[in-house]
Amino acid sequence: MTIKQLQLYVQDPQALKNWSNVTSYPKKILYSLQLSANDYPINENLLLIQRLPDGSNQLEIENLLQQHYSILLFSNVPSAQEGMQWFQKGIKGYLNTFAHPDRIEQAVHTILSGNIWLGQSVMQSMIDAISEQVSSNNDGWKTALTEREIETVQGILAGKSNLEIANQMDISERTVKAHVHNILEKLNAKDRLNLVIKIQNWSREED
Repeated sequence: MTIKQLQLYVQDPQALKNWSNVTSYPKKILYSLQLSANDYPINENLLLIQRLPDGSNQLEIENLLQQHYSILLFSNVPSAQEGMQWFQKGIKGYLNTFAHPDRIEQAVHTILSGNIWLGQSVMQSMIDAISEQVSSNNDGWKTALTEREIETVQGILAGKSNLEIANQMDISERTVKAHVHNILEKLNAKDRLNLVIKIQNWSREED
């Protein structure tokens, strides 16, 4: 992604101040979400958009996603459920409208690196939802892993944190983190969410 400019759509003055302090990228304030790909090339712009509390700009945001714009979405009252719904529609990140500039900058850099930005609660909710759909017969992914790594994955699929997995396996949290690192590397997954999605789709990928 060769982003040349951040486009900011926000109606709260304090939030605008925070957003404006993010990164060294050129920024432009948007007063409308009716964008043309000619004026705002899709691959050159990251859109930072406040989802208005009354939902009045929802259709406009969905239209931009259908055009494949990269969007970091902000909500005044973020929730795991709302975050999941929007990630399924294609957003790249999800944050509180009034997040600290440092956190917004982290999210921007994460997205520009080709990843998605998830809050912990949204991440866990998505993992839980997907894990429920993983078939017990879909175990081809196990062949590349050690027994302890398989136990670690099973903990992740059960929605457990690193600390909970460590307690269950009677090992240190640091060792669990090492297992997770090795698992992601072996299965070519970017993060825990991507890992769960890969496992869910393993049989189809192998076919």
